[in-house]
Amino acid sequence: MAPPQTQGRRRTANHGEADEADGRRQSRRNDQSDASDASEEDQTGDVDMERGARDAEDQVVKKLVRYALACEYARMPIRRDGIRDKVLGNNPRSFKRVFEGAQAQLQRVFGMEMVELPVKEKRTLKEKQKANARKAASQSVASSRQYILVSTLPREYKSQAIISPSRIPSTAEEAAYVGFYTMVISLVVLNGGELSDTKLRRYLTRLNAGQNLPIDKTDNVLQKLVRQGYVDKVVERSDGDEDTVTWCVGPRGRVEVPHESIAAVVTEVWGELPDDFDKRLQRSLGVHETSRNHVGNSTPEE
Repeated sequence: MAPPQTQGRRRTANHGEADEADGRRQSRRNDQSDASDASEEDQTGDVDMERGARDAEDQVVKKLVRYALACEYARMPIRRDGIRDKVLGNNPRSFKRVFEGAQAQLQRVFGMEMVELPVKEKRTLKEKQKANARKAASQSVASSRQYILVSTLPREYKSQAIISPSRIPSTAEEAAYVGFYTMVISLVVLNGGELSDTKLRRYLTRLNAGQNLPIDKTDNVLQKLVRQGYVDKVVERSDGDEDTVTWCVGPRGRVEVPHESIAAVVTEVWGELPDDFDKRLQRSLGVHETSRNHVGNSTPEE
């Protein structure tokens, strides 16, 4: 039998080993708990970061929607450079996501969408030569990098009772302005896409535009149409002779006043229609026979 001192030392050693084992197990549990807490904190942090990123992008989408509405209110094009400078700021690479988000919001809330304007046509000989030189040097498809808002409402909702003229500056002035630029664009298109300044002035005189326009002087309104892209004023400089001035349809005019709208205006103004009216109208508009059912049976878009 071992002496009492030896038994005491053994019991003390056993207790010490047990305490040390318990300490190691507790340390492992603490380490696992700390690791689990750290993992949960990382996951929470990731979720918070993703939520913050989504919220930040949503704000940028709303900012683009406001920018698009402001541009359209002033009838100015929505430029890609403007979107990058005034909306995206330091995140130009998010253009596609933000643009698609703004399109969805515009369609869902306002019944509109951004449509790219066609490239402005080159009219003068010098402009055509420069355009051909650039086209030969670049293989990329030409893009205007400009947009306007157009309605996405179904045709049955595009009526004056639902889409009335703006009340700013006044309903009467806005209606007169829309009617004036629609008539000018129609005259240009029906004359083969180009109209001399002399002939346009003759038409406007017969329409008593000087007396019937409540907006401003006729020349000022024409300048406004050029500035907003409804028509183009092409001036051919000549040595010694008088400059030649020609009027053409501008990028915004081509989108806002399509052939269907022009056909509806002509049908309304003509009154009693001759038997060959549709054929004559198609020929004047340069519309193919396959488009016959779509021309002359539509209403002007607001």
